[in-house]
Amino acid sequence: MAWGGRPSVESLFVDPHGGRADLARRLLRAVGDPDRRFHEDALRMVRAVRLAATLDFEIEAETLASIGRNAELARHLSGERIAAELLKLLAAPRPSVGLRLMEETGLLAVIAPDLARQPGIPQNKVGGEDLWDHTLRTVDAAPNRTLVRLAALLHDVGKPDTLAEGHFHGHETAGATMAREFLSNLHTSRALQERVAHLVQNHMFSYQPNWSDAAVRRFIRKVGPGSIDDLLALRAADNEGSGLSAEAGLLPELGRRVRDELAAHAVLGRNQLAVDGNDLRSELGIPPGRLLGRMLDDLTERVIAEPALNDRAILLELARAQVDGPAGRESDGPASGRMNEAG
Repeated sequence: MAWGGRPSVESLFVDPHGGRADLARRLLRAVGDPDRRFHEDALRMVRAVRLAATLDFEIEAETLASIGRNAELARHLSGERIAAELLKLLAAPRPSVGLRLMEETGLLAVIAPDLARQPGIPQNKVGGEDLWDHTLRTVDAAPNRTLVRLAALLHDVGKPDTLAEGHFHGHETAGATMAREFLSNLHTSRALQERVAHLVQNHMFSYQPNWSDAAVRRFIRKVGPGSIDDLLALRAADNEGSGLSAEAGLLPELGRRVRDELAAHAVLGRNQLAVDGNDLRSELGIPPGRLLGRMLDDLTERVIAEPALNDRAILLELARAQVDGPAGRESDGPASGRMNEAG
């Protein structure tokens, strides 16, 4: 007892399982029989590897062995519960800690079988490391944003299916489909599924310093202004995961050029044209349908190539020249010249 008859702080704790000693040793241990605990709720296994990553703890040996014995129980967990733990794990300072534990215990093969195929797949990147090592390096290097870390985890998920003669042709397209399916099975939002798949689909771009400004604008249009920062962040993490500088591939230069185009309010889509479908219908008599859509797309491409063309009168002249055909272009004079310049 403390002075004055009051209980000490130490005596207020009831610790029948030695939890305070485990805390001091930064050790995670199941209470009692770990096999029984995991049969009661298989999510505890996923939570254990997540806590190891987020708290920087180790998992006690028998508890870890029990996860390996019981990993198959995770097959019966709902997608929502797995997703909640996975997203928390990906927010850890080094998600690779938990992801490696998932692979080593067999949890990964149950929760994400396509990812579990990566160990052993050769990569010509960091010496002595395989595709799974590359993925883990990339995830750790990615900024702590849910979208980017999910994309980093799944960016090469299509490689095992596309491996042929040491190459992975089209792995980004296959990977986008697989990423969408994986996230759908976890019942994540449709928006998250599509945004992650979009980043996976587009992460293999190759910037060259001789890109014209129009090429930069087309890149922005393809990726979407709202996805540019995330895609550049994913590519920088992919660089680091490959043993390169984050800035490899002249990413800072590309980022600067993209920012310059966005600051100049460059035309990137139909909605920014000085004309719309109503103008083409009323001025040129073009009915709604594919022809009208193709014409708007063509005008958009011309303005992306030459922003000065984004003037209502000029665009109507260009559209009229298309409707009239070669004879019309010859008789229209100025419109013909502008269209040749835009091409």
